[in-house]
Amino acid sequence: MLGLRGQETSKFLKFWKMIQDLANKSDKTFFLDCGEGNEFEDDNIECENLSGWLVPNSQVKEFDKLFQADKIDKKWEDCVAFVKWEFVGSEIKITFE
Repeated sequence: MLGLRGQETSKFLKFWKMIQDLANKSDKTFFLDCGEGNEFEDDNIECENLSGWLVPNSQVKEFDKLFQADKIDKKWEDCVAFVKWEFVGSEIKITFE
């Protein structure tokens, strides 16, 4: 799946779709580097703050080749981003920082 290097649980993929839907509103795609804590899991969804790269869709093909090869260089430093999530009432709110 675009933005991921490995297999993830179906519950995490629900969270992942929320992240990518938000990224796509800015014509970007998020690529996952690692988890950053603030973990939550229930019967439906698995959430965690994440770090990675928020890449303009016009550059996704170029970046994905480097991402899959684990050869991302300093050219992409401006794309480094953090995904933060929180509950607002009973809804999950996601932001990029």
